[in-house]
Amino acid sequence: MEWFAFKAGDEYLGIEVQYIHRVVDEVKVTPVPLVPCCHMGLMYYRGEVFDVIHVGSLLGQSERVYNGNPRIILLKWSHKKLALVPDLMVGLIWIDDSKREQTPHAQGEHIVRRITPDEIWSKVSELPYGPHKV
Repeated sequence: MEWFAFKAGDEYLGIEVQYIHRVVDEVKVTPVPLVPCCHMGLMYYRGEVFDVIHVGSLLGQSERVYNGNPRIILLKWSHKKLALVPDLMVGLIWIDDSKREQTPHAQGEHIVRRITPDEIWSKVSELPYGPHKV
């Protein structure tokens, strides 16, 4: 089965290709107030609005690594949409998924942890929104 791999923080992640709508760059992200730090804002792409999430920040990385206008992974599934900003794009990889195990997969010198869009959506949905008290 084909997976799309990318780096976020200190780990490599893979998402099943069927959920990848497009990989885009040179898009404008409009900031939104009172959202968690991993939520970079909203983007409009070909008639659709996507929430833009920095994956490393979502996973607990304290600092965003990208410079300038990042490449963005657009995900679409079950009437949901997200745009993910990884720290590094790896590309397509093949994972023998005949057993449907969620164990990490060795890809060259890296271990790729498989995740689903629903796992990402769940993590984002659990984050507090609104004014943050320090």
